[in-house]
Amino acid sequence: MQEENQISQVDANDTTNEETTTVGMYLKYIRLKQKKSVETVSEALCIRKVYIKAIEEDNIEELPPVPYGIGFVRSYASYLGLNADRIVQFYKQQMIPQKEKTSTQMVVKTHTALTKPKKMHIYIGLGLIVIFYVLWLLISFMFDKKAPEDHTDEIEVIEVIPAAEDMAQEQILESEEQVQDQITLSDEVYQEPEEVKQPTLTLKFKGPSWVEIKDTDKTYLSGIKEKGFTFDIELKEGLELSLGKYYNVETYLDDKLTTIATPKKQIKINLDPFLKH
Repeated sequence: MQEENQISQVDANDTTNEETTTVGMYLKYIRLKQKKSVETVSEALCIRKVYIKAIEEDNIEELPPVPYGIGFVRSYASYLGLNADRIVQFYKQQMIPQKEKTSTQMVVKTHTALTKPKKMHIYIGLGLIVIFYVLWLLISFMFDKKAPEDHTDEIEVIEVIPAAEDMAQEQILESEEQVQDQITLSDEVYQEPEEVKQPTLTLKFKGPSWVEIKDTDKTYLSGIKEKGFTFDIELKEGLELSLGKYYNVETYLDDKLTTIATPKKQIKINLDPFLKH
């Protein structure tokens, strides 16, 4: 009964067009004008009634992911005898920007300010260094002046001191040789560790396609990109890739053409396996 009342209202006021309404309202208007029920459309297209109603009510949250939802809209428009490409274009303009706004996250980075030392602090530090140096010189001079002069056993001192100096000299030479050997050995053993570089993923668009690259914390790329668009990103753990028309996008790993998306897997592709390519 409700469908019949809506059909009567459509016949009474035939001024609706696709440019003054949403895509869902326009499709519903054409369906009612053709006197077709939701059940009839659902059976003809093999699409659940809940999806037909979601399209007509512009409820994108109730539809499957973007490629499948757009396919439902295209099939619905073709079934009603409309220009499917034009309807899909309006649908993308109306619905996809709203979804991008909800999925885009703003990353705010904080920078700590570096404080510079004041000139007064520098001068105080230099002054303290000079004072300590002068005190050290005075103490050294006082000890040297107070040292007792003992001339007893002068012959023994003359004989013993040279021998002690020779032994100390030999120990110094041996220590220098050991240090030099350790430096040479450490130079031979130590090698600079090789820097581990993560592979880079490059997307090259041969035609228009929807794309999304994100992880649990951030969305790096999202939206519909046209032919000629290129995007580079360094792979890391947790990244996911989603594509609409995957056949319009070439994927390269370190400039090497690599197949990532397939007809059976083009949404939420985990990129972790490609970290070790």
